[in-house]
Amino acid sequence: MTFRKSILLLISLSMIAALVACSSSSTTTTPPPPAITVTLTSPATFPTVLYVNDTLSVTATVANDSANGGVIWSCSPGNSAATCGSFSSGTTAVASGTAAIYTAPSAPVAAVTLIATSVTTSTISASSASIAINATVISVALTTPPPSSLAAGATATIAATVTGDPATLGVNWSCTPAATCGSFNPTGTASAATTVYTAPTTAGSVVITATSVSDDTQSASATVTITPLVVVAPLPDGTYVFSLAGFDSVDVSSYYVAGAFTVLGGAITTGEQDFVDFGGDLSDPISATGSSIAAADAAGNLQIVLNTNDTNLGVGGVETLNVSVLPNNPARAFIIEFDASATASGELNLQNATAAAATPLNGYAFGLNGYDQFEEDGFLSMGGVINVDSAGGISGTGSIFDANDSASPTLFQAQTFSASTVSAPDSLGRVVFTLNPTDSTDFPQIVLAGYIVDASRIRLVEADGDAYTGTLGGTAFSQGANTGTFSTASLSGGSYVLGMSGWDTSPDGILQTAGLLTANAGGTVAGFVDFNDLTGSEPVIPDPVSAPAYTVDPTGRVTIANVTDGTNTFNLQLYLDGNGNATAITLDLADGIEGNAYLQSGGGAFTAGSFSGAYGLNVTGWDENIFGELDAVGPVTADGVGTFAGAVDLNWLFSAGPTYPDLPVSGTFTAAANGVFSPGTITGLDVTTTTNADAFDYYLIDATGDNITIETDLNQLTLGYFAQQ
Repeated sequence: MTFRKSILLLISLSMIAALVACSSSSTTTTPPPPAITVTLTSPATFPTVLYVNDTLSVTATVANDSANGGVIWSCSPGNSAATCGSFSSGTTAVASGTAAIYTAPSAPVAAVTLIATSVTTSTISASSASIAINATVISVALTTPPPSSLAAGATATIAATVTGDPATLGVNWSCTPAATCGSFNPTGTASAATTVYTAPTTAGSVVITATSVSDDTQSASATVTITPLVVVAPLPDGTYVFSLAGFDSVDVSSYYVAGAFTVLGGAITTGEQDFVDFGGDLSDPISATGSSIAAADAAGNLQIVLNTNDTNLGVGGVETLNVSVLPNNPARAFIIEFDASATASGELNLQNATAAAATPLNGYAFGLNGYDQFEEDGFLSMGGVINVDSAGGISGTGSIFDANDSASPTLFQAQTFSASTVSAPDSLGRVVFTLNPTDSTDFPQIVLAGYIVDASRIRLVEADGDAYTGTLGGTAFSQGANTGTFSTASLSGGSYVLGMSGWDTSPDGILQTAGLLTANAGGTVAGFVDFNDLTGSEPVIPDPVSAPAYTVDPTGRVTIANVTDGTNTFNLQLYLDGNGNATAITLDLADGIEGNAYLQSGGGAFTAGSFSGAYGLNVTGWDENIFGELDAVGPVTADGVGTFAGAVDLNWLFSAGPTYPDLPVSGTFTAAANGVFSPGTITGLDVTTTTNADAFDYYLIDATGDNITIETDLNQLTLGYFAQQ
């Protein structure tokens, strides 16, 4: 072989080797695809116990399934509805991550397993742990039920207790109609744990349901009436009667005022009022110019400005009143004076035009509080019956009164009137009682201006220029056809809720009392009383009290002597109108208090749900640390469980404010079947320490939760009223 041929052969062999090498390096082996896996993803933890016919939402996720075949659900043993249960998907494939509903069998099974099997590769599956299917033993009860009614947008704390649930999974909360029934926070709770229900913003009826998580066939429900939001608008047309009792800065003394004004098209067009304090009596017209009605403030209160043009009153003759209209009675409102000249509390009522045009007739149970003519410290409480027994005439027959005068060591009991008169009403329903007590030495002629509210009530204030020259204000309730017909049967078996204020011999001299007294059929008296003069002399709160006897004379005058709690004793006089109202005073040398009493309805059947819904709140009181009266008014909502909340406008004369608008208030109460809800608290009325949860008791008047409340600690004196109507 030549050299040339050898070289060519080597080159050829090299090229062949390179081609072979190149061809060998480009050849690869494809790895197998990842294995399909099935995972049970919901619930995160499968229960170990379910109950017959129970349901459970289950989800399986399939990974690495290029065919997206999903899963088919099955169960063991037997894979049938009778032996282990069934699935909402049946034998149809369910996409990966899509829930199916498992339904337990209708009979107990010792152990059931739920299985999700890949459709693409039927040998691949995932199984739950063993689940015991037990007979249904679970029960659900609303142990803190919602109130029967709740204001739109208000909240209530509720709870349900589950018994017989070994899995202890608690409840889920729901309501209907689903889109408009409100909300829960949280939506699921442990047994007996609370959730906060928030009512919808529209009125209607909703059903609240707590459903067992372990057995959703077991639940408990309650129906709640959602009441409309109370939108306070300027007063409708009509004539309104107002009355206030309070303390002013001009004479640094108590005062009383009553009057009436007419509203037309949202404006005050005319009016008049009578005012009395220790400095004297004033009777003034109310001018349309400078008087006004303003829309609701942030607390929900109206503001009424009355211009008398009398610079002895208000601020330069202008009195400012803040008004909380009662949620279920737009014809009635609680009011306070809300300016720097004075503070007082009282009521505003739409006048009945027919009653206001008629001269008073028949008996009137009346109560008056204030001072006598001798000295500023001469506290006076007076009560009785005035019998108007002819047209404008008071002969004295069937009329009677009692008086407790701290300026005298004498208790004036069972006093009489000589011939007296009452005038025909003027255009605003104002009448004048000219009363001539038989004992003219101790009681010179007393003249009372009265403003007729309706056929049952007249607001009273001592009028300008009488001989008694005292400081008196109060209310008269019409007895109508009941006049002169009263007997023991008129009181027997009845329970009256009282709220009274006045004086005693304590260092501060101010006394407030609230209570519930029952006249037993056997002639004795029983009940409960709270009183507060900032000395802490009550042995128990509330105090159980008793009295050995009571008497009722034909006028409606009731005598209850020696009412005692074992430590303190007092003597009480009531004056009945026969229609569920009464006035009351005490006849004691160590105290003198006056107020109103109301026949209780629903006693023995009260629950926390009785104190539920929207209320107007009106309070008046005193604080030993800052001189001067405090008064507050505003709307609150009670949850029917044990709490309430709202906002008030507060005026505390001689404090730093002295006016405090839009104060948040809240409170608690503890229900009792007899209507004495104790203990309780109110927070927010003490502006010097706004976090004070002051102690209060509540005395319910009726099944709608109207009540009288009284502070029972030594922080302040506070007597209050909650009312819906």
